[in-house]
Amino acid sequence: MRTTYAVILCVLLLLFSACAQKVNDPADVQAIKKSMDDFPKAVNAADANGVIALMTDKAIFADLSAPVAVGKDAIRSHFQSFFDHFKADLSTSVEDVRVTGDLAVARGAFTNKVTPKAEGVAPVSYSGSWVVASARQNDGSWKWDWVVGNSDQPLPGSTASGEDEQALYQIERDMGEALVKKDSAAWDRILANEFQGNYATFVGNKRQFLAVIKSDTTKFESAINSEMKALVFGDSAIVHGLSTSKSSMGGKDTSGQERYTEVFVKRDGRWQCATGYSVKVQ
Repeated sequence: MRTTYAVILCVLLLLFSACAQKVNDPADVQAIKKSMDDFPKAVNAADANGVIALMTDKAIFADLSAPVAVGKDAIRSHFQSFFDHFKADLSTSVEDVRVTGDLAVARGAFTNKVTPKAEGVAPVSYSGSWVVASARQNDGSWKWDWVVGNSDQPLPGSTASGEDEQALYQIERDMGEALVKKDSAAWDRILANEFQGNYATFVGNKRQFLAVIKSDTTKFESAINSEMKALVFGDSAIVHGLSTSKSSMGGKDTSGQERYTEVFVKRDGRWQCATGYSVKVQ
């Protein structure tokens, strides 16, 4: 009887071991890593067919700043369109691979330098991270099923820390306060010497603007800038917003709202307004 139980136990153990899924098998991990090496090689060679050779038939490719491509045909079209206009210098690194049975997930980082084929256009470099879900195929090979890339760069026109944007927003608030207080000294600091305004209620240079501010006929009971959006490009920036004021100039009521755009330049670490434009909101 004991022998029978022993045989049954051995059979059950064999069945269990046969059904148990392999976890992080070194051969599987290595196969996944190899596919990660093959991808940048295909991209840098502008080989769209080489790219989709890594994918399953129903693969999903979520690239940066582009619609999601579903299926090999859509992914091939996506990459071919890119290769027609740009040359890539892509490199990737693998930080983690986890395999359970016939499914695997890998993640890592990338850097890419994209050079436009059009003459006179500067290359763009960026970096980020990626996650790839792979599935084992019937022949034992691994194919990518889901691909998701993520940029670690700030949004276009944004800085990583947000300090410049906040500084610009504060300047815009200071502008409103300086109008109410008739603070020409504050305006002298805020405006660049080359300032040229093209506002709904004023057109002129810095000297003319300061004269208007000092004038006894210019009055602001309130001036509030809202709905502001700052776009920062190095030492240049653009701020869009909505100005709401209760004011009069030369005895004429100028109260109301204006949509405005102002351009700033940074000099010696300080932002100054170089030009501005506004239009009345009807």
